[in-house]
Amino acid sequence: MADLDRKLIEILDILSKSKEPVGAKIIAKELNKRGYKIGERAVRYHLKLLDSMKLTKKVGYAGRVITEKGLEELEKANILYRLGSIYSNILEKMISANYRFGYVVVNRFHVYADFNDVLNIIKSVYESGLSVGDRVGIMDREKYAEITTLCSLNFDNILLQNGIFPLHECGGIVKYEDGKPVEFKEVIKYVSTSVDPLSVFIETKKTDVMGIIENGEGYLPANFRVFGVEFLERFKSILEKDELKCVISYGTDNVLGLDVGDDKVGVALIGGLTPIAPFVENNYYVEIYPMSSTVRLESLHKFKKIPREIVNKKSNVRIKTVVSKMFNAMAKVSYDVDEKDGDVIVNTSYIDKKYLDEALDLLKEGYKKGLGISDRLGIVEEKDKVKIQTICAVTLDGIFLRYSIPVIPRYGGILEIVEDKKRFIDIIGYDGSSLDPHEVFFNRVDCETTFLAGFREVHRVARDKLEIVLDKLKWNGIDTIGDPNNELYGINVNKDMCGIVTIGGINPLVLLKENEIPMTLKAMDEVVRYSQLISYKDL
Repeated sequence: MADLDRKLIEILDILSKSKEPVGAKIIAKELNKRGYKIGERAVRYHLKLLDSMKLTKKVGYAGRVITEKGLEELEKANILYRLGSIYSNILEKMISANYRFGYVVVNRFHVYADFNDVLNIIKSVYESGLSVGDRVGIMDREKYAEITTLCSLNFDNILLQNGIFPLHECGGIVKYEDGKPVEFKEVIKYVSTSVDPLSVFIETKKTDVMGIIENGEGYLPANFRVFGVEFLERFKSILEKDELKCVISYGTDNVLGLDVGDDKVGVALIGGLTPIAPFVENNYYVEIYPMSSTVRLESLHKFKKIPREIVNKKSNVRIKTVVSKMFNAMAKVSYDVDEKDGDVIVNTSYIDKKYLDEALDLLKEGYKKGLGISDRLGIVEEKDKVKIQTICAVTLDGIFLRYSIPVIPRYGGILEIVEDKKRFIDIIGYDGSSLDPHEVFFNRVDCETTFLAGFREVHRVARDKLEIVLDKLKWNGIDTIGDPNNELYGINVNKDMCGIVTIGGINPLVLLKENEIPMTLKAMDEVVRYSQLISYKDL
């Protein structure tokens, strides 16, 4: 499906937030609030377009409702619009909540497990002090348990009601040792992603909440905020009366390894999604709905919670963004397009040796389809494990740089291809994440209609030179190069720049994942000599 324009997406968004059919008059009024000066007649025209695409459905004279197809499209459409939607949703929910009068923002989850098991795990999280507040909703829906937890945005709302405006920086995971927070290990900035950061860390099993509960060591989903240093004393007085007890650390200059900046205070908060993490860690099937709604606080049950001590801790560890790692990796590339050899950057994956034959067949299939950056890969047997090496797309950046062509990495994400129409449906900025986007999205693609891909930019004056290098290289790594100043697959470029879409280097490994071969994966992991790799044809 071609991307929808913003007005159509806004209409779908309005309908998605209503439990009842909505008419053109109400939609027009809401659109005007959002800055779209549009009347009822124009809204009706747009609704007919959405009806024709089966994204909405007319319900008599009551109005329209969004369809399942419409909800699905809302999660994919217009990637740059959704890039800012996480941050916008955070601000909207923070402002619309009113903790003082008992209106709170909640997360919802569906856990497909025995209700008593769910109840016991939830209690252990709360009793260990690893939740936002001491309120929770838990209901037995027969097929699944529905859990409702308080979002950390409620603490932001308390700050806002006391005249402090917290700036929302990032979500991440905090390492714990001896039951205390030590440092942030990974982060994703809210403004750099189309997906919820804490959901990502939980779904990719980067957390270990049960480890913190059982032995004091693990990884906690956490959020990071900053505000002006002049508010520090007011903030401390708020903490004295705080009921949510979700602050794990705060300070100036540096908080758990994150730089705060000049004249600011940084605050690390327990993520409101934390109670659900143990279920994912233990392989339960879970559906996560962050910041899903606003409810009355009194509608939630009170659980026993033993608050943890707030730690004012700095860390000498500095988190590196993916783009920083990429530029350093480029320097290690020595591949020569004339000599057809040199050092390249590879992703690595480990599988049990018993899966080797099946894995080789799948890898052959993937490389025949053109899923690899080139036709070469590495197969290294190590005791009972096999290491698979696939060329990383940053190798291309390094090769271009060797020929004085500066290519700027911008996003990693999911490229959808349906009936020869291509668009990015989820992205994370390389400069806003410490975790490689392709590791994040690995489990969300199938290499049938969705693929891992990168987005880069090159100045228009370097395009001809880049194409000459590509012609000599004869690899598969570049999907397409866009025209100067034109968007490509839904992503805009900066002035005088051409967009470049690269194939994700770990796409061949997706076929192994799709066939349920267990593996560990690390993007951009090693440097190897190209001549040490073998063609898939020789497997």
